[in-house]
Amino acid sequence: MLVALVLCLIIAAAWLWQRQHFIHWRRLGVPEIAATPFVGNVWQLLRGACCFGDQFRELYESPAAAGHAFVGIHVLHNHALLLREPAMIKRILLEDFAQFSSRFETTDPIGDTMGAQNLFFSKHETWRETHKIFAPFFAASKVRNMYALLQQIGQQLEQHLARQLAAKGTDNTLELEVKQLSALFSTDIIASLAFGLEANCLQQPDAEFRRMCIEVNEPRPKRLLHLFTMFFFPRCSRRLRTHLYSEEYERFMRQSMDWALAQRSASGVQRHDLIDIFLQLQRTQPPESVVHKRDFFVAQASFLLLAGFDTSSSTITFALYELAKQPAIQERLRQELAEALHVSEQPETLSYETLSGLPYLRQVVDEVLRLYPPTAFLDRCCNAASGYDLSAWNSGSKLRLPSGAPVYISVLGLHRDEQHWPEPLKFDPERFSPEQRQQQRPMTYLPFGAGPRGCIGTLLGLLEIKVGLLHILKNYRVETCARTLPEMKFDAKAFVLTAAGGTYLRFVSDKL
Repeated sequence: MLVALVLCLIIAAAWLWQRQHFIHWRRLGVPEIAATPFVGNVWQLLRGACCFGDQFRELYESPAAAGHAFVGIHVLHNHALLLREPAMIKRILLEDFAQFSSRFETTDPIGDTMGAQNLFFSKHETWRETHKIFAPFFAASKVRNMYALLQQIGQQLEQHLARQLAAKGTDNTLELEVKQLSALFSTDIIASLAFGLEANCLQQPDAEFRRMCIEVNEPRPKRLLHLFTMFFFPRCSRRLRTHLYSEEYERFMRQSMDWALAQRSASGVQRHDLIDIFLQLQRTQPPESVVHKRDFFVAQASFLLLAGFDTSSSTITFALYELAKQPAIQERLRQELAEALHVSEQPETLSYETLSGLPYLRQVVDEVLRLYPPTAFLDRCCNAASGYDLSAWNSGSKLRLPSGAPVYISVLGLHRDEQHWPEPLKFDPERFSPEQRQQQRPMTYLPFGAGPRGCIGTLLGLLEIKVGLLHILKNYRVETCARTLPEMKFDAKAFVLTAAGGTYLRFVSDKL
């Protein structure tokens, strides 16, 4: 009887606490989205019904948020703001960056040296030095030097498709699962650029690098617990000794990086990849530099592999899916590629300048990234000791965001907001014609983020996507087939926006 009474008291106390906790924004006079008891506004995400991107898009589109510059939400127990007004987003990401220079999520900074030092997760002090060192190496001139490596993988992609057609094709057609194809291509590129290794995933789909890319995303209980802590209870990351990667992935990446650095140092070969950059930094940076910390280089390369292969492969998948559904758009793009190849000085391929300068290819890629932004949401953490004044955005009422509070931006919500993009669900590359591009409102198009913490590898990522599309569309026309989904669905388990299940298309041999 006593145990039952104590249990009832605990439940009652918990219920009263959560009721008081979830009226935080209402007490401050801030517009809010009604929270689900105990879990806040992320119940759909927690129960696996949607991905991060869809969850924040649903909050962005909530009737309670309409017409407001920002709205109060609860990410589990965390009081957070969801930003909606482009001018306010600009203030947070650019103008007042110094007060929002870190992300909210955190891994163990001491025990997880591989996870805590990469450009995405690192806190402001480490990030600032790392970004300053690496930014010049991702400039256009450096990316141009990497183009030859991308071309090699592009040619291997062509050979892979030719083998598939010879083995399985009938009547010069072939049905393929595009997400797998794009992932093999992207993994080979990242392995070559970040580790100087020939992963050979296109020749051997079960190669070790590809297996590691699959393994690192496996939803194992221990990994899910660590990720859950990092994103929702970051202050507990040190106590729980969270790790971004599994032990197997860490061991494989350390061994690969140690071998690559030693082999390149001994051979003296120049490949214009990240291994060249790492060796140069080892020689030129002072002893106190962050580059001499344990796991610094493998941290950058490992996260590039984790994030790079998924974002680029997903974008290529989405692009081919939309082109298959829009034959007229595909035909116009292939005609542009055909004309460029016809006058190309290099047989069967295009120069870096030509590929980068194709206007309609750029429009198509930009529209794919609008409809399917790989980074579907952004987050920042207020790191100003005195908080951040929001009174100007709160109808004149005094409001100060406390230090440590998170803010979120739904990139998918912005990109599909009919206020900014008429008929937002329609795939229309004409939105990015020179005339219409000038009319776009700033900060309503953020496929790679914005401000100092925007994606440092944007130019490289765009080039990888264009190379993949070139080496597919120059030989094949893509069409829908019986197994093509009528509407794209997103993988609820993925952090970046990726297609759920298989994305099947028919490849018809049609050499330009």
